[in-house]
Amino acid sequence: MSEHLWCVHIVGLNDFFAVDSEKSARHEASEINAYIDRADRSSFAARLHAEAVEWPFGADGHARALDNDRDDLARMPHRQQAETHSSGGVLSKLARGVRKLLSAARAGQDGA
Repeated sequence: MSEHLWCVHIVGLNDFFAVDSEKSARHEASEINAYIDRADRSSFAARLHAEAVEWPFGADGHARALDNDRDDLARMPHRQQAETHSSGGVLSKLARGVRKLLSAARAGQDGA
């Protein structure tokens, strides 16, 4: 049995989501990357990607994050697309972060 703790790292947002296994991390990263590829073709979105990595923090933090991040992952757009495309739902950390950063990137391009 592996002693490694796993997570999904969103490069570009520097966000980490704890998951229970390497297999889960690889699956979530793949799904998030597919969603980003479909959702936005901007130059900023091109710099975002998810990767499965070992949890870079302590074991206690991973245990706490598993509970919190499970809910965040369940609300992420890549999980919601099968249920609904409604814009009125609760957004996850990823969705909020991506939208905020994309808006800022677009505003910077418009002002240039």
